[in-house]
Parts: sequence; structure tokens; C-alpha cells
Amino acid sequence: MSYISGTESSTTEEGDVLKPVTKSVLRKLRRMKWRALAMIMVVALASAMLMTGLYSGLIFDHSIDAFIEETNFPDVFIELSGSANRSDIEDLISRTDWIETYELRLKLDGRYLHEGKTYPAVIIGRDDPRRDDISKLLLKDGEFFAGPDSGCAVAGMEHIGVKTGSTAHFSIGSSSFEINISGTVQTPEYIFASSVPDSTLPLPGDMVVLYMNLSALRDLSGMDVNEILLIDHDGKDEEVVSELGKELPPVSRVIYQKSHPSVVFMKIGAGKMRNMFPLFSLIFMLVGIISIFMTFYKMVMNDSRFIGILMSLGYSRARIIASYMSFGGILALLGSILGIVLGLLFTQGIMYYTIAMMGDIKVAYPPDIMPFIIGIFYSLGSVMISVGIPIILVTGKSVREALEHKPSIRVATIPFSLPISRTSLMGIRNTFRNPGRTLLTILVIGMSVGVAGSWIVLSDSAWSYMTEQVNQDTWDLRVDFAPEISRDNVSSVIDMENTDYVIPFTYRAGQVTGGGGSESTFVVISDRVLEIRDFEIESGELDPSRSVITNKLASELGVGPGDRITITVGSRTLETTVGGVVYDILMHAVYLDSSTGSSLASPDMTSGVFIKLEDRGTAREQAVYLDGKDGVSRVTVQDDIIRSMDETFGQAMGLLYFFFITCLIISMVVAASAIIISTMERDMEFATLDTLGVPRSGVVLSMLLEIGIIGILSAILGVPFSLLFGKLFAIMMEEILYYFPINVAFAQMMIIFSFGLAFVLLSALFPLRYTRKIDVERTIRERTAG
Repeated sequence: MSYISGTESSTTEEGDVLKPVTKSVLRKLRRMKWRALAMIMVVALASAMLMTGLYSGLIFDHSIDAFIEETNFPDVFIELSGSANRSDIEDLISRTDWIETYELRLKLDGRYLHEGKTYPAVIIGRDDPRRDDISKLLLKDGEFFAGPDSGCAVAGMEHIGVKTGSTAHFSIGSSSFEINISGTVQTPEYIFASSVPDSTLPLPGDMVVLYMNLSALRDLSGMDVNEILLIDHDGKDEEVVSELGKELPPVSRVIYQKSHPSVVFMKIGAGKMRNMFPLFSLIFMLVGIISIFMTFYKMVMNDSRFIGILMSLGYSRARIIASYMSFGGILALLGSILGIVLGLLFTQGIMYYTIAMMGDIKVAYPPDIMPFIIGIFYSLGSVMISVGIPIILVTGKSVREALEHKPSIRVATIPFSLPISRTSLMGIRNTFRNPGRTLLTILVIGMSVGVAGSWIVLSDSAWSYMTEQVNQDTWDLRVDFAPEISRDNVSSVIDMENTDYVIPFTYRAGQVTGGGGSESTFVVISDRVLEIRDFEIESGELDPSRSVITNKLASELGVGPGDRITITVGSRTLETTVGGVVYDILMHAVYLDSSTGSSLASPDMTSGVFIKLEDRGTAREQAVYLDGKDGVSRVTVQDDIIRSMDETFGQAMGLLYFFFITCLIISMVVAASAIIISTMERDMEFATLDTLGVPRSGVVLSMLLEIGIIGILSAILGVPFSLLFGKLFAIMMEEILYYFPINVAFAQMMIIFSFGLAFVLLSALFPLRYTRKIDVERTIRERTAG
């Protein structure tokens, strides 16, 4: 019977030919199960990173959207410079189009006193705490307040005595009063009870937010209302503000929902997940592709004779390629399944660590499978490319070239002797027996260590820069007045000695337009504005006679020195030129001198002062003294901002270390996958050592030396890679959050090197386990038989 006749060949091509090839490939998969498992793990971790990033971003977006919808979060917050008559405001709103519903409140800064200490407080008077059509309060514990002597506090300050059933002591100016805390509530308005309200970053701190009866607060303060909350029709936010601003009393601040600190932070969280995790995934998948390519290239090259025989029997190249590609398909499928599981676990872990940073809001998981579908196709495409290239290269040979292929087993010789044992010498030789592949292995592992180290670089650089930025403020105390006072009366209110300077300023919140964009901003107006901070210039010059703007604001608008911008505060506008751009991570701000800013605020009035003390150590004592004065609404201590920033990073460190260790585990898997390839090729060598009676300890020492050399070189390479990836991630962080320069201290280099080396050495467990399980008799018989 002819096995290559046309009929037989046709039958074989259609049916039975594929079976022996497929069986052979599946048999290889079974024999190299540990190596296959390592490759599957790399693919799974890469796809899991992508799925986690995409899905976590959706969760952040969905959670904040659900929270905003559930609580009917206002579209616009309008804060007035002073008290306004309630009836006048209601009449004005009734004559304004597009307003669906509104609420008038009295919002005052005060102090909370507990066990001899004072804490900043925001006290809000509202008519009905049960109102749910605008700014709904979610009751967490107890009940809503029902009388003039009770109130509800935003949850989270229980550790300083603000809890259900307690009696809290508050003061507003020189007036003190007690409130029975009837319950604790949650609101998106105060996801972060920040003691720095004008910061674009959430800076947590011990600040109490109290809701109480509006009439009772009016009686205590002698004021009527000073805040308007609006929900409008069809996104007419700016039109409503413009219409109201024509007749409203002076406005100190306008906050749109999209610019509210709670919403901004949640969007920042979503942006970081959507951008940074997929980038990590691309790097890890690149590592995985290289690792899989190395494995398959060697495997297919060793199968060259077998492939040549199949081609000589009439098997088409397409069928052979399809059979080997099925191997890659199995890896991709198993990697995708495991990636989905790991992606869900990673997402749960991220939500667990970030739930406190999100204000303990309810996490809403959107029913969206698209991130996982993208992850599956991502894995499938990446793996099939890395598998397909070597197969196409081999099957592109002629039958004769494939049959004549001989696997090369090169052994490097050293022309001089070294004072070390033969097994140690073997470990050094095996490390460099294939210099090209060793270099590629070191490169791949070094990249993995670099990704892990980039977290250390990012966190240290960001923290150092934040501290440096805050320390650029030269003032120790900031005092805000309510209402504004005449500049001539500042000395009578701030009757302090031992100060280096007392600089009056006027503060406004508004909208800046330019470069085709529009952003919310704060406007700081003072003739001595350049003295309150050691500004670091990004571009242009410090010229407040035109305007000086912060770099994040300039980036959002797409403007720079020489460009025209328009600043709107209520019904007032100012067109000016950007004189310079400065670095500032805390604020979207525009700095002006009094003459330039006169169209936005009266030069004769001031909303506060910056104070620099001769002795900074007395700042808190002086803050308590000033806080008790009539007309003072808030005193901010510079040291409180620094402490809040430290707390912010402290909360994030758990998540950063989680990512650091996760990336190091991936490095270990990549190292094991790469090293075990070389180990499995030398099964004949290990079998021979066993027959020669070389003790097991000698083999272990040889392998540890080989892996140790690779680990040291990879860890060294991981340091510059961590700097490179850190710079890349910092560029992304600048787009999402804020700019900070990347720097690496020697201590961080040693941490990256030490942990990288340790995790690479742990990967030795896999090849050591393989060598222990080698069947010596079978290995020698198969190899000698060809």
C-alpha cells in the first residue's frame, strides 16, 4: 500500500493526518507542563492587569455616578461673600429659567472642641435633613436631627468624639454652643472632610462637618443664608449662574458638579486605573511574548526533523502550522481564564484598599464584560503572534533543510583554570553557554524588576515633591474673614506682634476660559502675592500685573505665556494675558496684583491675610487666639496641610506595596519561565552527572550559581529600568493628576536591587524541582537513540 498516493494523501489531508501531529503537540504540552504553566501564569498576569485597569476604571465611574444619582447631588454650589436675605434670593430664583429645584443654606466655618483640643468644623444649617430631591443625606447611624439642639455629623470623626448620642461643643467666632449628635450621615459633598477646601487634591484631616437646624444656626450667628444649591435642566449650569449673577450679592465661590473635589478625585481614580494598569499590562505582555517566543522557537527548531518528515509525507504547511498554533491557543485560553480570575481578585483587592480613600461609599460593580473580552482577545493575539513567528520560520524551510537540521548544543570552553570546583565552573559555563539567550533572559527579567521598582520610584518621588511644594509656601497662618473687611481695618483685627509679615489678600472662586477650554479656578489677588510663596517657574515670568497661573490649570486649558484668558467671577469678568506658569500641585489658581484684579474685587476690601510668624512653633497657639475673634471665619495652619498630605500618602502606601509585591511575583514567574527553558534542554547533562555520582548538592550549587549570576545582572538592570518606567508613568500621572520630577536615591536603588534579586533567586525552586524529577534511564535512552 502506498502512503503517498493521491487518494491516500487526500484522505490524510482531510482527516487522519491532523491526528498524529495534534497528538504530538499535545504530548509535548504534557511533557513540558511546568514550563507551560509558567508561560500561562505570565500571560494570565498580563491580561489580569489589563482587565483590572479597565474594569476598575468602570467601577470608579459607576460608583460615583450611582452615588451622585442616589443623593441628587447639586449641579451648582454658589457661595456668597456674606449673608443675604432669604426672601430676596427665593424671589430671584423664581424669576430664573432652567432651575429644577434648589436649596438655601447657611454655611459657616467654626471650631469643634474635644478634650482640650480644637478641630476645624463646617456647620451647615438646612431646613429639612430628610429632604431627598437635592443633596440627600444618607443616614448611617442614629436618626436625623429634629430640634434646635440636635444635629447630624458626617461619619468618620467618631475617633475624636463625634458619634451618635454624644454632646459636641462648637464655636463660631466668639459664640459657643452645644449640640446633641442624633446620628451620623454620608454625603458626596463631603466624601473627604478636607481642612483645605480649595485644594484640588483630597487632603484628609480631622475636620467635623455638622448639619443642624437652619433657624437655630441663624439665631446663633445673626446671619440669614449664604449658600445656594441648584439642580438645573439640560446642563444649563453656566447659563443659570450667569443669569443669577446679575442680581445676586457678591459671590465668593461657584463650584460646578464636574469640578467638585469629590467628583474630581473619583475621576482621577478612574483615570489612573484606566491608564496605568493597561500600561503595566503591555510591559508584562511584552515580557510574556518574549518568554513564549524563546520557548517555542527552541521547541520548534528541535522539532525541525519531525516537521520535515511530516512535510515529506504530504502534510501541508498550513496543517502543521495549525497544529502547533493549537498549542498556543491552549496556552492563550488557559491564560485568559486564569487572567479573568486574577483580574477579579486584583479588582477586589484594589477596591478593598481604596474604599477608605473613596469616603467609604458603596462600591457599585457595573455589569460590563467588555474589559474581560478585550483581555481575552489581547491574550489570544499576543500569544498567537509569539507562537506563530517561529513556526512560520521553520515551516518556511524546504523539506531537505528541515530534515538536515541538527540541534546545536554549544559548550563554551575556558582557556584557563579557575580556583573553583567543577560544579561551580559548570554553573558559570551554563550561564553563558548561549550568550544571546542569556542576554535576552536578563533583559526580560530586568524589565519585570524595573516595573516593580517603578512603584518605589513613583511613590518616593511624588512624596518628596509634594513636601517640597508645600514647603514653598512662606506663610504659617492663613486667616479668612466673613464677611470681607476694609484693608484699613486689618491691623485692628490682626493685632499680633512677633510677625515677619501680614499680607492682605482677596480670594475669589470662578471660571477661567482660554485655549478653547474652560476650568474652575481660584483667584488670589494681592500686591504682595509673590511674597507668600517661593514660586517655581515652569515658563514665562512672575508678572502678576498680567497673570500668573498654575501649571495644571495651564495644561488643562492648553495656554501658556502670552496667551489671552478670561476670568469670570459671578457677573464680573477680566480679560488678561498669561505672564507666567508656575508649579503648584494643590491648586488651580490665578495670581493677580490688586490693580489687575480690581475688576473682580474691590482693592479696598480684603477677604483674608497670610501671616508669617517669627516663631513657627507658636502657630497653633496663635491660630486658636485668632479663631476666637469676631469676623474670622477660618484659620488654616500650614503644618496641618503638610500633615494631611502625609496622611494621604500613608493611606496609599498599602496599595503601592501591594502593586510592588505583585510585580515582583510576576518577575519571579518570568524568571522561572525563562530559566527552566535552559534547564530542560540540559536534561542529558543532569542525567550524566547523576550516573557519574556527582552529589545532589553539587548540582544544586551549580544551578544556584547560574541563577544567582542572572539574578544579580537582572537586578542591576532593573534599577535603570525602574527609573525609565517611573518617568513614563510620571508623564501619565501629570496628565491625570499633577506633575512631579522623578529621582532615585541610593536607598531606593538598594531596595529595588535587593528585592529583585531575592525574588529571582526564589525562582530557582522550579528548575531545582525539575532536575530532581529527571528519569535518568529514560533520558539517556531517548537521547542516545536520537
